Amino acid sequence: MANGGIIGPPNDPTSTLSSKLSTINAACCAWTRGNACSTTANILVIAGGGGASSTQGGGGGAGGYRTCTSYTIDGSTYKVAVGGGGAGTASPSLNAGTPGSVSNFNTCDAGPTCKFESTGGGGANSAGGSGGGAGESGSPGAGNTPPTSPSQGNAGGTAAGAGGGGGGAGGVGGNYNVPATFYGGIGGIGSSAWPGDSTLRGGGGGGGGQTHNAFGMRPNAGPGGGGQGGIQGSPGYPAPTPYIFATGDPGTVNTGGGGGSGGNSDEVPTGLRPGSAGGSGVVIICEPCGTKTVSASGVWSMQEQYDAAVAGDWPA
Repeated sequence: MANGGIIGPPNDPTSTLSSKLSTINAACCAWTRGNACSTTANILVIAGGGGASSTQGGGGGAGGYRTCTSYTIDGSTYKVAVGGGGAGTASPSLNAGTPGSVSNFNTCDAGPTCKFESTGGGGANSAGGSGGGAGESGSPGAGNTPPTSPSQGNAGGTAAGAGGGGGGAGGVGGNYNVPATFYGGIGGIGSSAWPGDSTLRGGGGGGGGQTHNAFGMRPNAGPGGGGQGGIQGSPGYPAPTPYIFATGDPGTVNTGGGGGSGGNSDEVPTGLRPGSAGGSGVVIICEPCGTKTVSASGVWSMQEQYDAAVAGDWPA
């Protein structure tokens, strides 16, 4: 050939595509597939965690945790919503708490498959993706509400003298610690069931305690992003900050963790015992590896040979 090409039999060189991972933390955005040949995606959808109540209240429940390993996709543009965590309650109420917001993939039912959604975590005493823990005079919230299969979460823990832990994606919230300690219940453990990674997410918030412990003995946050529950502050305990652990800690952002409840109010000034907010959710999409085929006539220029070899598409 005049251009220095070669003539050979037709061939179908192929190349392997790497898997593509998209992590969406923003409240709302659009997503399109990155591998043109992908027909399914492996997705994780976690809703926002529930907010906790104040004053020996219940911990917030984790946001609903849902996975789909073979969600059918095409070239459509998919709207994605990531739920925020519910606000914590600062008022002296044992039974308050704000639920987290839903997260979903394919909000508008684009393409061949319907919306895939998880429910926000319940506030104290409230049902949700995972239920909130009971406040001192309340009942724990149910998990997996509305029901999904597999379950998107678990129930919160019970209370009596101290708050129950919020439910987690992988386990129920702990009940209050019986006398004479009166520690709040431990938040339910999160889950790492999604096969895209081994990260633990969706832990429940810890319940608020009714005991002096200025040395930080509050091991009641649900593993996987749940917030620690507060304890009873006291002016008689060590300086410089005798009330340092009275306020609950928030759930970790982008894990759907439940917020931690505030501690006992008996000796804590107003405003230092509130429950904390739940953590925001997350949506993660993994497009699996695949191959693409490049068909040719069997006539290749030298430049085409070179370009294909550099790209790894020239057959052996």
